[in-house]
Amino acid sequence: MAVIRKLEKPQEANTLYIIDKKKSVEEHSDANWIISYADMMTLLCIFFIMLFSMSKLNTPEFESVKKEVAEHFGTKYESPTEDLGKFINMVLVEAGVQKQVTMTSDGTSVAIAFHSTMFFDTLSAEISPAGREIVDKIATKLAEFQQKKIKKYKIVVEGHTDDQPIIGGPFPTNWELSSARASRVIRMFIDKGFNPKVMLPIGLADTQPLAAGRNADGTWNQENLAKNRRVVMKILLPETDTIPFGKEEAAKTAVPDPKQTVQPASGK
Repeated sequence: MAVIRKLEKPQEANTLYIIDKKKSVEEHSDANWIISYADMMTLLCIFFIMLFSMSKLNTPEFESVKKEVAEHFGTKYESPTEDLGKFINMVLVEAGVQKQVTMTSDGTSVAIAFHSTMFFDTLSAEISPAGREIVDKIATKLAEFQQKKIKKYKIVVEGHTDDQPIIGGPFPTNWELSSARASRVIRMFIDKGFNPKVMLPIGLADTQPLAAGRNADGTWNQENLAKNRRVVMKILLPETDTIPFGKEEAAKTAVPDPKQTVQPASGK
């Protein structure tokens, strides 16, 4: 009996050893690839989070994509500037100038384009009485609106001229004229109590025309010149960290005849 027991023990031991070996191999093959995959996905996730944190979001383009996606799936798109746009439109209606201005929005700001003659006389940077009334109305109503919304909007004013050269007068070039006009409008907002740190005047002269200033034969196109002379007031959301210039696609200007005599500025 003792001999038989001695022979049975090694067999049991061997059998148990083989079973344990198979179990350990199976557990090892099931766990390793899952852990490696999870580690890789975690690292990739952290990598893309770091890239996103270091990048700057192009808000206008982002809002454009959101709008397209919403229209594609049949859902309603709500612009971040929707309430602001409705408010500005109401103010323009109250001022009676809604038909004389152009209002646009890019998701970060609401822009109002005024014809320069509504604010300024030819070659002047002094705001006319009618222009003062309009700016005063907008500034007063906006101050009330941002207090109600508990927001501090940023304001950018762009001065635009036509491309006719200035001959004579207090301003040597269109750059000085457009800058002085933009600064004068900003000054009215500051006088109404707006924070100068969130306001910016920009003189763009004739660098962003809406239409070609000259005809194909090189003569001035007075209608197009009138379109290019404008003041653009932009009201930006408080969280906007870059200035949306909203550059319109400039029309191709006909090359002037070098023999043609330069005409003095008129109606700037």
